[in-house]
Amino acid sequence: MDKVFTKKNPIIKGKGICDPHMHVFNGRVYLYATHDYSPDNKGYIMKDWQIWSSADLVEWTYESTLRPEDTYIGSSDRCWATDAAERNGKYYFYFSNGMDNTGVAVSDNPGGPFRDALGRPLLDGTNTPTREYDPAIFIDDDENATPYIIFGTPVWAGGDSYYIARLNDDMISLAEKPRKVIVDDTADDKPSIHKYKGIYYLTWASFYAISDNVYGPYKLLGNHGASPDHGSYFKWNNQWFNAFTILDPTLFHRASGLCYVHFRENGEMVTDQLIVEYGVGQYNAEWDRIQAEWYMAAHGNEKGENPRRGFDVCKITDGSYLYFPNIYNIKENTGMCFFAANGNNSDGVIEVREDEPEGRLLGSCQITPTGSWNWWGYRSFACSLKNEGGSKNLYLVFRGKGDDIMHLDWFSFF
Repeated sequence: MDKVFTKKNPIIKGKGICDPHMHVFNGRVYLYATHDYSPDNKGYIMKDWQIWSSADLVEWTYESTLRPEDTYIGSSDRCWATDAAERNGKYYFYFSNGMDNTGVAVSDNPGGPFRDALGRPLLDGTNTPTREYDPAIFIDDDENATPYIIFGTPVWAGGDSYYIARLNDDMISLAEKPRKVIVDDTADDKPSIHKYKGIYYLTWASFYAISDNVYGPYKLLGNHGASPDHGSYFKWNNQWFNAFTILDPTLFHRASGLCYVHFRENGEMVTDQLIVEYGVGQYNAEWDRIQAEWYMAAHGNEKGENPRRGFDVCKITDGSYLYFPNIYNIKENTGMCFFAANGNNSDGVIEVREDEPEGRLLGSCQITPTGSWNWWGYRSFACSLKNEGGSKNLYLVFRGKGDDIMHLDWFSFF
């Protein structure tokens, strides 16, 4: 199988793998993507769709290709945007036939191979006044795990609006007539929906609008700035990620990137420009600081907005941890500095462990009371490690009493 190991964004450089939609199936992340045919493209020439997967978001494995010749479409260079979903042990791949219609394929495996489920379009262009392409699938968190399909394009791009409809349990037919989605912005093609703390987020590129109803209306809230092109969002190991499109090197030959996503209390989404450039799942000990919220996995704690309008890891409990794999350029017997607040009357401790939460203890740092949780209550705490130099997978394991032992803002190496 084709494998790609990346040390920064884009995750799969030079292969035209773009318009990413990512989903977690069976503990692994699957990338469902369009495929820009050549760096010499003078327009959108896309002859198939590809599926890749990863266990760590750093090393990616090619899984399969869906070709239009294997569907009702036949030969085409308009294999436009996609998405995927799982239902009752089956996996469904939704694909655009240019701007004309949308089809669906099915497989027993998330990586394929997929076969055309209907032999005709799922959305044939006659259901709505809009152009019925660029599908995205949203599975709600209600007791029925209700599936929805959203599609379409705004007026300026030749459509009428986005439209949304429930899917039947078979995932290959509509359970209702599509409804027009009202959003207070001109928007763009390739919508996507995700949900955070009961609020529905309708997104296109890095723009996002919110509603308390999946059908809308949606109110524009902001643009977090990661990308001007297609993307999607997913949660994995208690971290939120944005998969987005990167020009590689042109608008007609693109790639995919990943960054972390953080949510403010008012619902705003925030990304970090350093991570937009360098990607997720790897770090450099020579950076000035590594933000606590850039973890790849977390247990027993939460991410929250701090008094400086940044983010902390908080609600930390005894035995909880953060995982930071692939930290490069760590010096032998390095020092570490933790910037944290402790508004309690008792000490907390950060254990630095290698490879596992109960792995080799490299060192520990005592976080004494700082007198406040407010901005003036943050202090720097230093410790020394006993370690070999090079690259490490580190767990920060927290010890202490109560349900909010400390708030950790960032750490660094010296």
